[in-house]
Amino acid sequence: MLILAILTAAQLAAPPAPLAPLSPLSPLSPLGSAGGSYVLADGDHTTSHTTEWHDTEALRARYGRHFFWYELDGKEWVVTDRDAIDDLGELFEPQRKLGRQQAELGRKQAELGRRQAEYGREQARLGREQARLAARTYGADRERMRELGEEMRAQGDRMRALGEKMRDLGDDMRGIGDQMREEGRKIDRRLRELMPELVHRGLAHEVRR
Repeated sequence: MLILAILTAAQLAAPPAPLAPLSPLSPLSPLGSAGGSYVLADGDHTTSHTTEWHDTEALRARYGRHFFWYELDGKEWVVTDRDAIDDLGELFEPQRKLGRQQAELGRKQAELGRRQAEYGREQARLGREQARLAARTYGADRERMRELGEEMRAQGDRMRALGEKMRDLGDDMRGIGDQMREEGRKIDRRLRELMPELVHRGLAHEVRR
């Protein structure tokens, strides 16, 4: 009985490792397949895709807080018309909304991970106490061993329940990631249409170096 108690304590002293929260998925970058570069600045918000290094702060210093700079047919163009900038901002809003939803799911998942880690630490502490008692034969010790075993099983149940919630949140995050990538493809198609259209409408002005 003593050997069995020691083995049981050793096994229970090592709780299952908590599941690591999933990182939020990155959306598909618009124009990723086109190889074009752009920077959209709308107040405090900046959205960009560049194939090489571009100084966003230098662009802000030159064009202010509201502009759309992009490359088309080997030339650089900039739009500063506020109505056009507002329209372009609306183009990105569905993807931004999904990003905020995904970030909230990530926050919830991180909180579950923190709680799961706390349960794991408590389970480990109970396991250590159980291991110390395993080598003793007093009746009170055996009773405490049974209590510790029940507490550890309860902690294990809580950890498993949290793990299931984390997996559900991970599924939701992957679903949102798929939607964000689809929105990225829509933005890609629409930007391809708008870039030459902005030039033709006289809203985009060629950048002279």
